[in-house]
Amino acid sequence: MTEPNQPLPRINSGSDLKTVLNKEGFRLTSQRQKILELFRDVALDHHLSAEEIHHQLVEQGEKISISTIYRALHVMVGLGLLQELELAEDRKYYELSTPFTSHHHHLVCVQCGAVQEFEEVSISDVGAGETQTRGFVLLNSQFTIYGVCPRCQNRLGS
Repeated sequence: MTEPNQPLPRINSGSDLKTVLNKEGFRLTSQRQKILELFRDVALDHHLSAEEIHHQLVEQGEKISISTIYRALHVMVGLGLLQELELAEDRKYYELSTPFTSHHHHLVCVQCGAVQEFEEVSISDVGAGETQTRGFVLLNSQFTIYGVCPRCQNRLGS
């Protein structure tokens, strides 16, 4: 696996993905390929749980077990292809890692679980500055704000 202090590889094509996986001792299986294609096909601001990935692939006619999904996600997170997010209590979500998407942060509704992404350069700058000051190499940073969305506020106020 890639060492924690090494920059993440950039993946620009299926052949690049195969090269990264092979370099790290993994094969590009059809399941891994399908999972990454699913992330490319969904909206960039959409976060998927393992269960949602499983459901969508089964709906597409794929025969894949939930344990295979979890193993593939674990490998892809370890390689820096996907990012694991804990946006809701006891539930993990996944999204493409920063080299493939813009650097962003998350606003999460604690009532309904809705997630909105936002970009704020000053937050990213603080993370970059702190890592540099302390001698770290920045791999990723995540800022998550928890609150109540307007729709849930209206429901609570009714």
